[in-house]
Amino acid sequence: MSYTERGMKAIALACALAGCFGYNSSAKTWAYVGDSVLIAGGAAAIAEDLATRPPACSGNNCPYQSKLDGGLVAGTMLVTAGIFGIVFNATRPVVKTSR
Repeated sequence: MSYTERGMKAIALACALAGCFGYNSSAKTWAYVGDSVLIAGGAAAIAEDLATRPPACSGNNCPYQSKLDGGLVAGTMLVTAGIFGIVFNATRPVVKTSR
């Protein structure tokens, strides 16, 4: 997966939207849904990256191949953002708004 594909742009957009945290009970509910989607999307990105890896070279003249690919890094960032969002929402007090 290259960095110019639509998938990477969608992941960047999801990371940008992950900054929304709930301030009341309704907003917290949707923030938890968003954080869960981030975790699931990150797990899917990690699984896709690991499933589509080329086989390891076993000859004498093998070039170096990094174990960190774009999908693995993006998936890890998404999972981390989702976990941080859940912890932040759980520890943030509910603000009572009057209407």
